[in-house]
Amino acid sequence: MFQSKFAASMAIGAATFLIGMSASAHEFIASHTPANAKPGENATLVLDSTHQFGLPEEAEGVNDVRATLITADGTNDIAISQNDDAPNLIGSFDIPNPASWIAAHRLGVVWSQTPDGWQAGGADEHPDAIASTRYEKFAKLLVGGESTSDFVTKPIGDMLEIVPLSDPRDTKVGEDAEFRILLNGHPLTTSVLATYAGFTETPSSWAYATDTLSTADGSGIAKIRVSAPGLWIVRVAADMPDAEEGVGNHNLRATLSFAVEE
Repeated sequence: MFQSKFAASMAIGAATFLIGMSASAHEFIASHTPANAKPGENATLVLDSTHQFGLPEEAEGVNDVRATLITADGTNDIAISQNDDAPNLIGSFDIPNPASWIAAHRLGVVWSQTPDGWQAGGADEHPDAIASTRYEKFAKLLVGGESTSDFVTKPIGDMLEIVPLSDPRDTKVGEDAEFRILLNGHPLTTSVLATYAGFTETPSSWAYATDTLSTADGSGIAKIRVSAPGLWIVRVAADMPDAEEGVGNHNLRATLSFAVEE
């Protein structure tokens, strides 16, 4: 009986560590500067890893990040480098004329909870690990001119993805922007968070929280009330079993950023 209770206690403790690490992990967010860059102009892609939207806290490893410009005509890779002036990653691209996506992928990185704290690597590197988790992140940024087709509403194929039901940049303050949340291409029932740049300086705080629901458009639908102009971010997360032995959990995170005018 004692061993059974001890085992249960250890399992609860490991789950608590996982939840704590998942909750405190940095969000992966894409934006560009200047924010008012027009189609045809050059802009700098900015990839932040942070708990506070708009203020970078640390730079992801360059070798762990991929960025792509996706248009209706095809895809082009964006070269990424460390920013010398801030703790984030940057890349250069020209704003396309039609509505387009920038898709960024932070490849999965394994972290383990050990007696000495969280350490990079799995149980093979840390035999004393209580739990190991793979963290993988996706970020989408809507850029370009007006959306004249259903391009914006088509999934790009990320494992965890936020897909608009219409161009969210057309949302007026006081209206709802609608999104479908997909996990491996299937609608996901989950919680959805959203905020906008300048909402607060308090870390890990959001302007809006909701759950997905079923509507006439299908299931996995999230309605986000846009309460202010500016750059908005929508965020979701999901956990699933990891295929690698010794890695018990695969934590996925996805964000979508878009601008709302006055």
